[in-house]
Order: sequence, then structure tokens, then C-alpha cells
Amino acid sequence: MYKIPKIAVSVIVHLSNDESIPGSVWITEDLLSAAGNPLIEEFLNQKDDDFLSFQSDAGVFRLINKAHITYMETEQDDDEIRSQTPYTPSSMVAHFVNAQTLYGVVYPTLAEETRVSDFLNQQRNFLVLYRQQQKIVFNRNLVIYANTN
Repeated sequence: MYKIPKIAVSVIVHLSNDESIPGSVWITEDLLSAAGNPLIEEFLNQKDDDFLSFQSDAGVFRLINKAHITYMETEQDDDEIRSQTPYTPSSMVAHFVNAQTLYGVVYPTLAEETRVSDFLNQQRNFLVLYRQQQKIVFNRNLVIYANTN
């Protein structure tokens, strides 16, 4: 039987029911950036699966409905994105349907994304924000409104 090589990525998943679960997701090796960082947002934006496999740090395996992920904390920092974009990052505070709030900065990679409104209106469900240099992948479909400067 053929197995596709996957890499375990440590994350903390925050769900729409206010549950936060530390654990790991597995992504394929083709979802690594040029610097070798896991592209969790690309993994979450894949249209073929509504559920993702997740193993909590307690050892429990779960299938989590991606539509109910509010955001996912990663162990990545913003070094790679800062070196790739010539554009100034924008501050943003996202307010979610479950009263969770997420603050940080967004780094535009294209001129068409320099406004936060353009960034939020992308045709992707999961976008990236950096909170104190930590990469956070959030579900834009659960954002009620966002504040920006």
C-alpha cells in the first residue's frame, strides 16, 4: 500500500464552541514554503475535505469540521513573510461569531491586498494574521467584523 509522506505540525486549534485544543495536524511535503515552513493555510483551503485529522496532545484523534475552526495558532514566526513583501503590514482586530477576538498584523503580498478590506475579501476561507510575530491562520467566514487603522 502506498502512503503519502506527511509532516506533523504542532498547533492549537480554537473552535467556534470556544474549545481550544493543542495538538498536531499532518500536511503533505508539497505544502512547505521555500524556507521549509508548513503552509497550514493552503492545507486548510483545500476544497476536497471538510474534515481534518487532528491528534490532541492528550493522544485523542479527532476529525474536526474545518468550518468550525475559528483560528489555529502555529509555532511559526513572521520572518519569512517580512522578507518576501515590500508592502507595509496593516493592523487588524477580527471579531468572531463566538465573541472571540484576534488582533495582529496582516502582510500583503500583492499590491491588490494592501487594504485590509481587499485582504479579507479574498476567495479563500483561511487567511493569515501575525500576533506578536506568531503566525495565526483564521477562518474569515466566522469573522463578524474587523477593525483596522
